[in-house]
Amino acid sequence: MYRFEHINYLWWLLSIVAFALLFILYYSRRTKKIKRLFSDENMKISLPYYSPFKTLSKFIILSLALGVMILVIANPLAGKRVERQVSSKGSDVQFIVDISNSMLAEDLDPNRLEKSKQIMLQLIDRLGSDRIGIILFAGDAFIQLPMTIDHSAAVMFIRNIETDLIDPQGTDIDKALTLGLTSIDSSKAIHPAVVLFSDGENFEGNPKKIVSEYRKRHIPIHTIALGTENGAPIPEYTQGIRTGYKKDKGEVVVTRPDHDFLEDIAKESGGVFVNETDLPYAPQIIADALASMQKEESGSVLFSDYKSLYLWLLIPAFLLLVLEFFLIERRMKWQGQLRSFVERRKV
Repeated sequence: MYRFEHINYLWWLLSIVAFALLFILYYSRRTKKIKRLFSDENMKISLPYYSPFKTLSKFIILSLALGVMILVIANPLAGKRVERQVSSKGSDVQFIVDISNSMLAEDLDPNRLEKSKQIMLQLIDRLGSDRIGIILFAGDAFIQLPMTIDHSAAVMFIRNIETDLIDPQGTDIDKALTLGLTSIDSSKAIHPAVVLFSDGENFEGNPKKIVSEYRKRHIPIHTIALGTENGAPIPEYTQGIRTGYKKDKGEVVVTRPDHDFLEDIAKESGGVFVNETDLPYAPQIIADALASMQKEESGSVLFSDYKSLYLWLLIPAFLLLVLEFFLIERRMKWQGQLRSFVERRKV
């Protein structure tokens, strides 16, 4: 099983095609001009070591080197899927994580999103054999990790959570909870639970109906409120560098968590609510709530492990660049001698 870690970089290969078209145009005009100025006999006398194909060879070698370098940047990975079934006794715990831009606010150290990731990682250490799934949401929602008992895979996915994983931005808790219920239904868990990580700023949809459905099915939604009462501005980044704060009509936007909204979701569904004061104890509070649930036998397929292959491409790319550097455009002396020998043999 092969794939690329950064598959978007493969679009850069099109730039080589563009350069190739420009080179063909240049090479064609250059060849016509030389033929216009020199006859074949004059060429042999005036430029005995001229090689019309060396320029073309250098370009081909350089293009191949650049193409391989692009593949290196895309980071090819190789691995195989482990089809081993693992049985355990536990419950299904669905993490639903808010990754809207407001989660970048730094009223929690280092910011709300990083704090939620820290809590999830600490919580996983306390879960035992519970299966874990991860749903990310902002203006839309998607399943980042289906239910699995492979906690090491869950840790890897949690560490890779960023706000730019979803476009468009926004906050639609209703859509996230609806997707969470769909995921739980597909897992056929008997005693599932949801842990919602959010600052509670819900700008789209009304989750009351879906929360009522959770209550009917006796599925608790444990909510963890991220953010302080005073709130904080939302930082903006360009290529990983902070460029300022989000503004609306010239004024810096301050995001404040809606604790009441999140507390209502927890109470309505039979879950627990963790506020700003109890945030340091959130992993233990949620773990205790999950421990009170009945456990069941479950199984899961372990995730694939991939190994980077970029070194296997980096070496030939380097060798191609070295070859292109030392390849001169004029014909070598021994090539001229070989050509003369072949022509004499033909006579």
